[in-house]
Amino acid sequence: MNYSTKPKLIAVVGPTATGKTSLGIDLALQLDGEVVNADSRLFYYGMDVATAKPTQNEIKGIPHHLIDFLSPSEQYSLVEYLKKARLVITEILDRGKVPILVGGSGQYVWAIIEGWKVPEIQPDPSLRSHLELKLAQNGIGPLAEQLAAISPITAETTDLRNPRRVIRAIERVQSKSIISSFTEGRSIDSPFDHYIVGLMIDRTNLHARVLERLDSMDKNGWKQEVELLLQAGYSTKDRALSAIGYPQMISHLNGECDFSESIRLTAVATNRLIRHQNNWFKQNDTRINWFDMTRDPKRHTQSIISAATEWLGLK
Repeated sequence: MNYSTKPKLIAVVGPTATGKTSLGIDLALQLDGEVVNADSRLFYYGMDVATAKPTQNEIKGIPHHLIDFLSPSEQYSLVEYLKKARLVITEILDRGKVPILVGGSGQYVWAIIEGWKVPEIQPDPSLRSHLELKLAQNGIGPLAEQLAAISPITAETTDLRNPRRVIRAIERVQSKSIISSFTEGRSIDSPFDHYIVGLMIDRTNLHARVLERLDSMDKNGWKQEVELLLQAGYSTKDRALSAIGYPQMISHLNGECDFSESIRLTAVATNRLIRHQNNWFKQNDTRINWFDMTRDPKRHTQSIISAATEWLGLK
């Protein structure tokens, strides 16, 4: 049993396709909890299939917060997320419920758990124009090298293949107000008494799960979803549509590649994301209670529920 007087928070973290969503729901059902989303891809309505967003049937009546509240054309910063997520968590606690933070976006997860104080940084139009011109002329490589040169720590936790994230990271570093997730940002004194569950699956089985998810996306209307977004006027210029599965399908719809190639490119991007997530959630991080879900996930789910129940002092 845990006797801390801080507000209690459970988090479920780990790479994509490890079962975080279903575990979060199971925990909420057993512990009288509510889910707080920490996956940036789930913020946007109309983007359900390629993001593996849980359906109404799958959520089993559990309240899910910070899902489906933005248009794909809207920008949303870490500062804005923290304001909204902290308010939501406070409201859940006030209702006597358990907040369960679920997601694979490491920056969002640790910013909540560690109590980051992130300054509001306005984009610098001249710097952004310069960086976008550099991107158009030379590609992402020189920008990634620039970020690594000026802030190696920031580069380590930035998706260096995502132009928008690299440009934004350079802007934050240039403003001299970047929060380092591995030094200043990692507070010794978290605002929460937290229990962090980490899910992992061995590489071969995880790759197989990624391919199964792609097959499910195809059957559930991936192509049709992207067609509807394009018909609504959205494009890869919109930040949300840079999420994995959308640029690849748009390339197929534009005749730039066949469907099998869009599948392959999406699998490659997903495996790259998994490596990036593993940088945020390291298996030697003693704050995280790791569970290997490769075999007999139902039994491990029950073990996690029992451990969380005991931690909450409900046994």
